[in-house]
Amino acid sequence: MIRKAAFSDIFGIVALEKKVFDRSLGENFLYEEFALNPFGFYFVYELNKTIVGYIGFRAIDKNAEMMNFAVDPEYQGQGYGDQILSFVLSFLQEKGVKTFVLEVRRSNERARKLYEKYGFTQSHLRKKYYENEDAIVYIKEV
Repeated sequence: MIRKAAFSDIFGIVALEKKVFDRSLGENFLYEEFALNPFGFYFVYELNKTIVGYIGFRAIDKNAEMMNFAVDPEYQGQGYGDQILSFVLSFLQEKGVKTFVLEVRRSNERARKLYEKYGFTQSHLRKKYYENEDAIVYIKEV
């Protein structure tokens, strides 16, 4: 089930980020996003009371930018990422957002294929965005 993330999900989100990315945006960042940022939107995919995926983005006026998107490696390739991304694209459309932007590691073929499947196109590179790895910036007209 996809639902809006709650304060009680922060530790689960951080654990998921660390599992997927070996690092996290952190509890403080997420707390501030949930409590103070009216433009921040975070959703979790909960399965059997466990967070198996989540997505966070900021939507301001007609533009949205993804902050993070993760699916537990044990659940990847089973359609959960598709469901989350599809949900968010519908959500953004309902909010009147026109453009959705994100960065992804050049080496993350699985994520890149998912974004391209949903009509995201490569915009440009950000050199060494992830320390020693370039990011590809993708954009989609919602």
